[in-house]
Amino acid sequence: MRKTLITVFVALLSVILGYGYANAITGQCSNCHTMHNSQNGSTVDASGPSQRLLNASCIACHKEDTTGGKTNSFGAPIVWHTTAPTGQGASKTNAGGDFYWVVNTGDSYGHNVVGVKAPDATITPADTPPGWDQTATTGLTFDSKTLQVTGGAGWTSQLTCAGTFGCHGTRNAVDFGGIQGAHHNNLNGTATQANLANTTNVGNSFRFLANIYGLEDANWNWAETATTHNEYYGANSASNRNYDAVATTYTNKNTISFLCAECHGLFHSKIAHDNAYAYGDPWRRHPSDIALPTSGEYAKYNTADGSAIGTYSVEAPIARTTVPASSGSTVTAGTDAIMCLSCHRAHGSNQADLLRWTYTDMVAGGTNSGGCFVCHTEKNATGTNP
Repeated sequence: MRKTLITVFVALLSVILGYGYANAITGQCSNCHTMHNSQNGSTVDASGPSQRLLNASCIACHKEDTTGGKTNSFGAPIVWHTTAPTGQGASKTNAGGDFYWVVNTGDSYGHNVVGVKAPDATITPADTPPGWDQTATTGLTFDSKTLQVTGGAGWTSQLTCAGTFGCHGTRNAVDFGGIQGAHHNNLNGTATQANLANTTNVGNSFRFLANIYGLEDANWNWAETATTHNEYYGANSASNRNYDAVATTYTNKNTISFLCAECHGLFHSKIAHDNAYAYGDPWRRHPSDIALPTSGEYAKYNTADGSAIGTYSVEAPIARTTVPASSGSTVTAGTDAIMCLSCHRAHGSNQADLLRWTYTDMVAGGTNSGGCFVCHTEKNATGTNP
């Protein structure tokens, strides 16, 4: 540890990650770790020491510093821009959106994560995630570690990036512990096809989301197009909408919507009738993990002329029921599915409820297109979605 850690850290990570494609991180341990949080008489991690002897926290490594754009000077994808993005989506934010808005606009604009926002000492059961169901993932494990979020009937802890109260990794340890080793054993870094054949640990799960399948875009959806983008994994669970009041009967535990259900279980449960768990008509919640119908307006997803199905929409994306080897623009009704991320961004957006579009612009019989009308193609004035 004789070299200045920060200089080496920046230089190596720029090489490792700067191209948007990387194998598991290799190199001197001191590039990422510090034994005593001290070097040449100076503190390495001003907010540390950090867990796992790291030089910096998750947020510190994925925060905008001087470069903006898709990556920072470390070469890491940016999840928190400190200067206002001009919007969300292509060439404005990476796939998950951005934490900028939860910091500068309010908690309804993103996940309130420690490190992004100061630790909140006043968290009460009222701060429990909407749709929370503490029994939704009881007993589930992955790589011999628990996947259950242990928030109890009402949460008293703030969200973290990973671990017990986080999205990434397993929940057997707090924060960093949930993704321990993931940067070392990730399968080809980005642009990875995470599916049944190779998803065996956090490192080769989609975006370090334990047990979740998908295809990672090499540029984290920066400059995404209908052809080049993340491919999210979904399911078509029409008859058993994944959960009942008696047992954990999720049909598929590998979809991106299941990841959301680990905290928002009731939003992913059977979606009809007055009872929270009952199944029947009429639907009471928007479906997730259900295929686009092969008839009616939904079979004209993102259509340009109202006569046939259109191409993949980066504003209202769909999930694939088989993880493809490469991304594509073709959408197939009856196979491709609605998911939570069809409407929401994972980290945050410039719209309330982390939405991908302005909800108040969705006016039935109006002239706006996009948003809800990507799927509900006959609800605007023209009955088309150019």
